[in-house]
Amino acid sequence: MFSTRFRKDADPAGAVSSGKDSFGRIESVGIEYIPDDQRTSRPRNLFSVFFGGNFAFSVIVFGWLPITFGLDFVGAATASFTGLVIGTVLIAPMALLGPRTGTNNTVSSAAHFGTRGRLIGSGLTLLFALAYAAIAVWTSGDALVAAAERLLGVPVDGTTLAIGYAVISIEIVLVALFGHGTVVAMQKFVAPVVGVLLVAGVVAFAPTFSPSTVHTDYLLGDFWPTWILSVVISIGGPLSYAPTLGDYSRRISRKDHSDRAVLAATCSGVFLGLFVTALFGAFTAAALPELGGSYVADLVRAAPAWYLIPILVIALAGGLGQGVLNLYASGLDLEALFPRLRRIHTTLITSAVAVGLLYLGVFVFNAVDSITAMTLVLNSFAGPWVAINVLGFLFARRGIYSPPDLQLFRSDGPSGRYWFTMGWNLRAVVSWAIGSVFGLLATDTSLYTGPLAHLGGGIDISFLGSTVIGSLGYLAALRLWPEPSTTLASTSTERGEHVLLSNHD
Repeated sequence: MFSTRFRKDADPAGAVSSGKDSFGRIESVGIEYIPDDQRTSRPRNLFSVFFGGNFAFSVIVFGWLPITFGLDFVGAATASFTGLVIGTVLIAPMALLGPRTGTNNTVSSAAHFGTRGRLIGSGLTLLFALAYAAIAVWTSGDALVAAAERLLGVPVDGTTLAIGYAVISIEIVLVALFGHGTVVAMQKFVAPVVGVLLVAGVVAFAPTFSPSTVHTDYLLGDFWPTWILSVVISIGGPLSYAPTLGDYSRRISRKDHSDRAVLAATCSGVFLGLFVTALFGAFTAAALPELGGSYVADLVRAAPAWYLIPILVIALAGGLGQGVLNLYASGLDLEALFPRLRRIHTTLITSAVAVGLLYLGVFVFNAVDSITAMTLVLNSFAGPWVAINVLGFLFARRGIYSPPDLQLFRSDGPSGRYWFTMGWNLRAVVSWAIGSVFGLLATDTSLYTGPLAHLGGGIDISFLGSTVIGSLGYLAALRLWPEPSTTLASTSTERGEHVLLSNHD
């Protein structure tokens, strides 16, 4: 267990704040190491964050997508279940990095990819966070405007949609700026409130629901290719959380809480949150008389009058919960790319970028096509990255890390044990690159079709192929080109006999 000390003469600007991490206080800690005695969070907070954070239209829409692909409710539900199980199992060990390293997962990935190689994870996480934050604003803004049309007669046009998106964006940004304590407290409120309203939604749409309803022909011409496409997209849900699990688990003390408790809270929160919302999305989509280009607009048009106010609450509260998770993560990861910026500054920057992506995806491209293409392409890059980190955790590092060496990227001092070759661990980096290139070439979407997309005979193999190739490549590299023994953290390091310096501005 780490109890790494800070020198009293270290740069005050770089020292980790000992201020309380609580609701309503602006978090002063970014990606710095958090000493074990300052970690006051609990595993149940992990459950609250990842369970409640999924109760949003931006997550529900992923249960609607398989119905738009031509599946019925049973097909959509089984595809979501399968994909979520695979994705949750794959990312589970990533929750254990934070308690060991005291920082977020992208910084922790330096132990596997190298001090500079950690930038791969920071870039991927930033893309995931920005994309899903944009989806949160899009779906909640659509619900807000569509409900206002039915309740108040407000026209749905470019101007009102832009205003709706702006309202959702502002509430998300304000909470994200406060940081960890406020995010955790807010999710504890969102889960029960929105959960009750989702149950009410099942009652509202039950009269028109039929499990055998099919709205369109199979997107890929046959059941199994379309079903597997839906599975791959569902895997993207847990996968998108893999880099951000450490944002919250880093505040859990290993002295007070076991790995088993952390894993149980993480897996149950991620899986249940995603599966409940996917079922709601598939259920309501199957109950709709017809499908258009916007799930929430169709939902509002078909909803009984008494359910319009609950839709507004889900849009505001649910969108807030999901959007904040992503903007908070994006701020931390931009800080990892530009460590001289503070978290509050990077959060503002990424917020502006996320809103820009939203308007581009909605007003320039087809939103459904954009979501599908984005998910498949990001999965192809994230799959091998997650797999290599998990394998590195289990086999290369054996669950032991040196927090001081992980933080050396923010100083001009020694390069540390994770420097490898000019800051890059080529065993991991090359394996990830080869797997990702294959995934990109094998991706097949309405916006982009890779030259290897035909290899699966109509079945999308981009995620599976990229993950397997990256994993096997990394394991082979470890066998043929073993890492130096110095990369294993020493017993003295784990006991806290190293001094951690920080040059954070």
